[in-house]
Amino acid sequence: MQDLAGLLAPHIVGSCWRVVETQETAATMAITHSAAEQSRLEELLDSSKPKIPADCTGLSYLLMTPFRYPPLRYGSRFGSTWERGIFYGSCELKTAFAETAVYFWLFQQGPITLGSLAQIRDQRTAFSVKLISQKALDMHSESFNSVRTNIHRPDSWEYTQQLGKQLRELGTEFIIYPSARLAEGKNIAVFSPIAFAEKEPAQQQLWHVRFTTDTCTFVRAGISGGFEFQREDFSVDGRIPHPMLEA
Repeated sequence: MQDLAGLLAPHIVGSCWRVVETQETAATMAITHSAAEQSRLEELLDSSKPKIPADCTGLSYLLMTPFRYPPLRYGSRFGSTWERGIFYGSCELKTAFAETAVYFWLFQQGPITLGSLAQIRDQRTAFSVKLISQKALDMHSESFNSVRTNIHRPDSWEYTQQLGKQLRELGTEFIIYPSARLAEGKNIAVFSPIAFAEKEPAQQQLWHVRFTTDTCTFVRAGISGGFEFQREDFSVDGRIPHPMLEA
């Protein structure tokens, strides 16, 4: 691993985009009969979740959630199975949707028989947040030319998880790195909620998604244009590579 301390510098990201499941209150409202019941149910549900970390107090749930829950079984690109969760986003909305599309298809790779999963219509919320830090790192610089392939490998997190450990030890608050799925895309990993410039997202957008075994399309009602991705563009020998599938 190279010496990263001298590469940390001030950075501002105007819009860090993240795509999540649309989490409205409709699901719980269907089983309550008043605003008071709805409020009480939300309180009970929240009390069953992990305690909110002290440095996330006052943050929107959209921003704090990755820091509130333990890491996944295999960790993540820059986080091991025992380290604190990371807020992942993208510099471009297109890149955020490309990453989302890949995980739709990874989900489809699981079942032997797809049935109703072969074609799904759903909704997603895309939101952005501004980032400001004195201790950030952009891995698109020449300093990372020799290891760039390791940073955005789609099938392994071995190198990047070691790199993430080093970055945490240096107090790095966020990094910008090449997307493993979109050649021109830039992704962001936020290690500390201190990097959020505001406590609420700057923008929130509702998108409709339709995905099949071949195509994934994102559109907004009343807005022309959208994003469409083809599964074959992310596949190798008919399957989408991912570290969880290689373990």
